[in-house]
Amino acid sequence: MAQQLYFSRDTRMFIQFRDPADNTEAAAKLGAGALWEVPVLDGYSFSQTTNTSEITLAEMESTAGISRRGRRMFTDSLAPAEWSFSTYIRPFKSKAGSVTPAGSVAASNAAEVHAVEEAFFASMFGADTYTTGSGFTRATNAAASGGGVSGGVITPGANSSVITIGESNRSALTSFTLYFMIDTATDNPLVYRMPEAIVNEVSVDFDVDGIATLNWSGFAKEIQDVSGNVCTGTTPPASNATGATGRKDGSAIVLGDIFIDTDNAAGRQFSLIKTVPGGSSAVTVTAAIDEAATSTKNFIRNRLTSVSVEAATATDKVPTIFPGQQAAITAIDVSGGTDKVTTGTAHGFATGDEVQISGITGSGGTTVDLNGTHFVNVTSTTQFKLYNTAANATTGSATGLTDLDALSAGTLTNAVVCNGKYSLVLTGGSFNIANNITYLVPEELGAINKPLEHVTGTRTATGNATCYLTLEDSDTTSGTSRQFFNDLVGTGAMSKVVNKFKVTMDIGGSTAATEGSNDPALKIEFPAAHITVPTHQIEDVISLETAFEALPTDFGTANEITAITYFPVGDYA
Repeated sequence: MAQQLYFSRDTRMFIQFRDPADNTEAAAKLGAGALWEVPVLDGYSFSQTTNTSEITLAEMESTAGISRRGRRMFTDSLAPAEWSFSTYIRPFKSKAGSVTPAGSVAASNAAEVHAVEEAFFASMFGADTYTTGSGFTRATNAAASGGGVSGGVITPGANSSVITIGESNRSALTSFTLYFMIDTATDNPLVYRMPEAIVNEVSVDFDVDGIATLNWSGFAKEIQDVSGNVCTGTTPPASNATGATGRKDGSAIVLGDIFIDTDNAAGRQFSLIKTVPGGSSAVTVTAAIDEAATSTKNFIRNRLTSVSVEAATATDKVPTIFPGQQAAITAIDVSGGTDKVTTGTAHGFATGDEVQISGITGSGGTTVDLNGTHFVNVTSTTQFKLYNTAANATTGSATGLTDLDALSAGTLTNAVVCNGKYSLVLTGGSFNIANNITYLVPEELGAINKPLEHVTGTRTATGNATCYLTLEDSDTTSGTSRQFFNDLVGTGAMSKVVNKFKVTMDIGGSTAATEGSNDPALKIEFPAAHITVPTHQIEDVISLETAFEALPTDFGTANEITAITYFPVGDYA
């Protein structure tokens, strides 16, 4: 009898979500929920162990000089299964709007943005159902009772897909089912099933020469070998099929069994049986969604990644605290001209930036009222207009434009404008989001219990960015890494027991992370991160490592992350 060996290189992974029509664990077991194929990288793992107790015995020696010693091991309970794997970050725009490819993720009339691995983000942040054309939602939404958010956890759009975390404050997350198919021979695949799986942690490291990768880890209730539940053939089998067209173990076909299309003409090799009509009628299946899973155009290059750090509190954007980029104001148009502010040197601002003006004085002059928070519309490297909102500044709308003509000149000797932004050109970095999940496992004498249920802990969102220690001619005013360090240890910063910075990570580049772009990217926004003083890394070139902790605005609020946004490649073929 020949031996069958299985090789990790042949592994394919699938995730089954809940059925929106029957949002129960039983429905997930019956093959009715949406199913995706997510390519997994080398180095994946899954395992399950037991919780044990050790009893030791030690006595003093007897009159014969013998000391009795010994130990026993007892199995207390079965620990939850643990799994980990890596996936590439792969956003794409579905082609379903023009032609429905095999395994399409979108509705037949919707060319919307998705990602190959999006189901894992959805589960991690509280989603429990998926509906074609609507995305991932929470069936039992908590918005009406003062928690959660209205709408979806992942809402696919025409040019981007936004992930929100407002539904993630749950004592327990809704589980999904993982399948690992190790398929060295289609006629005899090895399939492991992990029911009631949940995502505990995701992280990404910015290897400068690498491809953007997400590292996932989590738990499941147990690991099941379901190789005997597999049916193979070129078409779904009849409900009473036996032998070569039936289940591998010879049993009757039931809901949730696996069908593998050996012909694979439709590109859907792995499916789950969702109805068994009886008699000789063919069963119906839930086919795996695999759109864009084989594309090579939707990979993201880490070298394009950038990070922006901005003081989150507007009043901190002053020269004595966290000025970031700043410039002296030399003129304010009050002559009925162009309503522009002029700086003595290039200001470095971008349209839409929030700025703080300070230092304007003047006896009876109303220009002093300009001290405070504004939003800029940049007209040149040394000039900009002032607006009351970022939206008005971005569009250049007449609404909200500050009428400088109505003001008197004031004194500009000490006038300065700051945007609180620091530009850190990365050499490396990472971020990590964790649910800190634990499992409740009974431990009864004389019995070995399985895990009962998981509970979520305090969510953590942390990261770090490494950059060279840089010096420029305008080092004290251009938001460089050296200025950032000096400002964080300055007198003004030391008076801030809690500092708040908006940290934005553009994985794939900030120029790519715009709607309608043809470059794939992932944008992550932490609105109120606490940043520690950067540490110096003494190597060939001196570097700074900046660590941050993303925090919510209040206890019980899930807003450590404003949004995670996918920006797709225009054509993934």
